[in-house]
Amino acid sequence: MNQIPTEEDWIESPSGLIEDLDVLHAHDIFIGKSNAEMLPEYKGHVLMLSEDLYWMPKKPFQYYIFGFRDYVINGDFGFYERSDAASAFLELILIKLKKQPDYVLPVLPDLFKDIEYIANHQALYEADEDIYGNFKALWAEINEYSTDT
Repeated sequence: MNQIPTEEDWIESPSGLIEDLDVLHAHDIFIGKSNAEMLPEYKGHVLMLSEDLYWMPKKPFQYYIFGFRDYVINGDFGFYERSDAASAFLELILIKLKKQPDYVLPVLPDLFKDIEYIANHQALYEADEDIYGNFKALWAEINEYSTDT
């Protein structure tokens, strides 16, 4: 999880090719790049890159989720991205717990304190509850799914 994913880490098909177009798109953007190199890429593109993270195979996801976390925690956001970044990060964690727990459970202990921080600082992220829902409720649901699986 500390090493940049290799080409082999991106391939899930017996054909040895990336057959899913969403995975291919994520691959083309992220392949060979460190989290530090990807950090500035989130600015202005956070929703697109969070979607790319969703489609990644397990090893790339388990590496690049930490870069996404760093972007959300560091706070160097693009125009109107503060709330989108925080919400997308929490939602991505929750969706992965529900649909692919084996992707996120191994890295969750290293993300917990930051997930909790984001959830407890909704106002800092300027995330209107009427638009983004309640971050503390998302945190509670993340906690529930992380112990149920």
